Amino acid sequence: MRSAIAISHEVDDVAQAAQELASSIREQLALQKHSLGLIFCDADTDGSALTGELHALLDMEIAGMTTLAALSSQGRQETAIVLTVLTADDCLFSPGVSATLCADDFEDRIVRAYQATIPEDADQRPGAVFVFCPFGMSFSGDRYPAVLSRATDNAPVIGGVASDDYDYERARVFLSGKEYKDAMVLVSLWGNVRPVFAIRHVTSRFAERIRRVTKAENNIVHKVGEESLIQYLQGFGLKTDVDDPLLAFTSYPMMLRHGDEGETPVMRHISGLNQADGSGSFFGDVPVHTQANICLINKADIAAACRESMQALLDEGKAQPGYAYSTILCISCCGRSIILSGDADAEGRILAEMLPQGLTLTGAYCLGEICPTRYQNGQATNRFHNCSITFCML
Repeated sequence: MRSAIAISHEVDDVAQAAQELASSIREQLALQKHSLGLIFCDADTDGSALTGELHALLDMEIAGMTTLAALSSQGRQETAIVLTVLTADDCLFSPGVSATLCADDFEDRIVRAYQATIPEDADQRPGAVFVFCPFGMSFSGDRYPAVLSRATDNAPVIGGVASDDYDYERARVFLSGKEYKDAMVLVSLWGNVRPVFAIRHVTSRFAERIRRVTKAENNIVHKVGEESLIQYLQGFGLKTDVDDPLLAFTSYPMMLRHGDEGETPVMRHISGLNQADGSGSFFGDVPVHTQANICLINKADIAAACRESMQALLDEGKAQPGYAYSTILCISCCGRSIILSGDADAEGRILAEMLPQGLTLTGAYCLGEICPTRYQNGQATNRFHNCSITFCML
């Protein structure tokens, strides 16, 4: 597989942007038998028109989503469009889109969308699945990887939840001339695909009030230990009577450990607090009996985790003989971007500095990251994450 990246800051005139992007890709890359375009763009971009233009100009499917900011081989990209083209003779890219997920049978709709991407001659699971998920659904973000894991026999799933500039209204996903606010776009990869993954949270700074979750349902937490969730948070000295809990608690995510201590823990951002009953909602599930702790995150921690995860990915790639990697997909959390604030390009600089010659890097800041915490013998443990930085190298 080979790849190339093109960047445009022309977010208002998508016809011009498409011409710039397509010309840049053709200058860099000789297209092979099968190709795919991945697009990450500012939320003000007319993504349906843009992906339609690119689909016509490059004669390939274009999948992607809006983002708070994009990542590229040149670092963080603000108010920009980043197009990455993957091309190969021995790998097939098969895109699909679900029906609206605002329905009781949303899980079946995700499964049917994946099944529609399976080639007729497929005799095994896909090598990987890219997912671009809608924001604001009524269900927990954990449903995305859980449903796809069952449907794909635990093939690795990588992607994220579309984001915008935190007005929560303009997040959208795209596929070749169409945009969706309530559907999932996915691409299954078949053939000679040998992905490697890395994920890191910020694990160096904890507040030591580790407790078991004792009462919860899906992503709603009622009690931690003997306290309501709000009482538990107040025990850290945190103010809970706030207008926007998501922003107020961005620097204080909850870390969850399951029974298997060997598995990477997952992070959870608070999305809302209920003052009446003391409960709180999270973007992902918080299972009963998991071990919970509140993390305290700063800029130095984020930079260190970014560097550590990127190095782990590169080391994993070196350990795979006989396969030439060309592309890194990086999905980071919007919460990390907010914490970085005035030094917003900290992760982008690190990634650009560490990127080896001959590799391209593309990515986005999302409202939820999807990545395996384990991948062994073709079987992936796919998880939904918050406040994490995730990598896939192909």
